[in-house]
Amino acid sequence: MALPKSEVAGVILAAGFSTRFGGQKLTTSLAGRPLASWAIESALASRLGRVVLVAQAETAQELTGLFPNLEVVLNPQAQEGQASSLRLGLEVLGSQYSHALFLLADQPLISSQLIDRFVKVAEERRGLAALTGANSFSPPALFARGYWPDLKSLQGDTGGRSVLEKYGDEAVFIAPDFPLAGLDVDTSEALGRAEAVLTQRYSGALELERGDLVSIVGAGGKTSLMEALASEQAAQGKAVLATTTTHIFRPSGEVLIEPHEDWLPERIGRVLTPGACLTVASESSVVQGRTKLKGLQHQNIDWLWEGALAPLILVEADGARRLPLKAPRTHEPVLPLSTTVLVGVMGLSALGQPVDEDHLLGASEFCAITGAQPGQAVGPTHLTALALHPKGLFKKAPGRTRKVVVLNQADLPGAEQAARQVAELMDRQDPSLRVLLTSLLQGACEVLCEGD
Repeated sequence: MALPKSEVAGVILAAGFSTRFGGQKLTTSLAGRPLASWAIESALASRLGRVVLVAQAETAQELTGLFPNLEVVLNPQAQEGQASSLRLGLEVLGSQYSHALFLLADQPLISSQLIDRFVKVAEERRGLAALTGANSFSPPALFARGYWPDLKSLQGDTGGRSVLEKYGDEAVFIAPDFPLAGLDVDTSEALGRAEAVLTQRYSGALELERGDLVSIVGAGGKTSLMEALASEQAAQGKAVLATTTTHIFRPSGEVLIEPHEDWLPERIGRVLTPGACLTVASESSVVQGRTKLKGLQHQNIDWLWEGALAPLILVEADGARRLPLKAPRTHEPVLPLSTTVLVGVMGLSALGQPVDEDHLLGASEFCAITGAQPGQAVGPTHLTALALHPKGLFKKAPGRTRKVVVLNQADLPGAEQAARQVAELMDRQDPSLRVLLTSLLQGACEVLCEGD
C-alpha cells in the first residue's frame, strides 16, 4: 500500500541555459526519453505532497506533453541565474508546506526511494538536508520553512549551497543509494555515463547474472567500472554488496564498517536494501584528509557469497596507485575463491609510455611477463602478453571463472585502433577471453571479442 503524501513540496529546477553542455540538454534524449523526464517521474512517484517544475517556456512545452498533470511555473527572469528559480518556486508554494525539497532536472538517476528518504528526514522534524557527494554535499537539498527567507535573499547564479554552508551544523547529510545516483549531467560525457546506467551497458557487456561475484583487477579504471556496475544494478532495484581485499578510498553511498567477521551477515542483512549499494569494510582511517577503508579477508567474502546475502557482490581485488597499467606482484591479486567473473582492466593511456614505475605498477614484473625492456615504450603486444601470461592479469584465477579483459580509455587519440589490434592478438591466442573496449569517462562500451 502506498504511503500518504507528505507536507514536503518538491521544486524541480529546470530553467538553466545548459552552458557547459553546449545546448539545450533537458529535452535531449536519454535512454529514449527527455533527460528531465527521469527526475520528474521520480518526484511524482515519491511521497512529495506537491511537485512544481520551474522552467523556461520551450522546455516546459515539451515536458508537459509527457506529464499533462505536472504543475509548471515559467521563469521569465531565468537569465538572472538559479536564485531567481529558487525564489519563484518558494513563492508558488505559499504557506501550506513545511519543507521544500529542491531537485535538479539534470539529475536523472535520483530515485523516488531517495526522495522519500528526504521526506522522512523532514517528518523527523529536521530542517536541513542534502545529498553527500564525493568531497562535499550536493542537491537534492531540503529546507524547512524557517530557512526560506535566506533562500529568498539570494541573488544571481547562487543556489542553496550558501545557506547549507551557513547552517551546516544543523544539516543532515544523506548518502546516495549508489555511487552515481547524484550524477549531474552537465556535459556530454556525463550524459553517456547516465545512459550506461539506465541501459545497464556494462552489466550487459559482462553478461552478469544473479548470484555473480565479480572481482576486478588490473589498473586504469577499476574503481570507475565498479561504480558503474553498482549503479546499473542498484538502479534496476537490486541490492548490491561492494568491498575490497585491499584498501580503497571511501566511495559514495552507504558504508558499513565491521571488524568482527562473525557479525557481518546480521549487520549486512539489516542495512542492505533493494535499489542500493552497500560497501563493507573492516576498518577505516584518514589518509591525507580522505577516509580510506580496509577491506575484508578473501575467505570472508567467500563466506558472504555462500550465504547469498546479495544478488551481486563486487570486489576490488587489486591496488594500482591510480596508474593506468599494472603487473601483479608476488602477493597479488587477492581473489575470493568464489569469484564467478574476473575482470582485468588495462588503461590504454599506458600505450607509448616507458616501462618504469612512474607509468605502470610492477615494472620489473611487467618486463618478466611481457619480455619488455626497462624504458621501452609499451605496445599492443605487451598488453596482450600481460593478459595471457599465467603470472599476468589473471594470475591466481579460480577454476571455471569467466575472464573478461577491459581495455579502457578508448576516448584517447589513437586508443581505439590500438585496442582493436590488442583484441585481435588476444583472440588469436586465447579465443576464450571476452574483450571489451570502454571509455568509462564517456559511458561507452563495445564488445570486441565474445569469448567462449
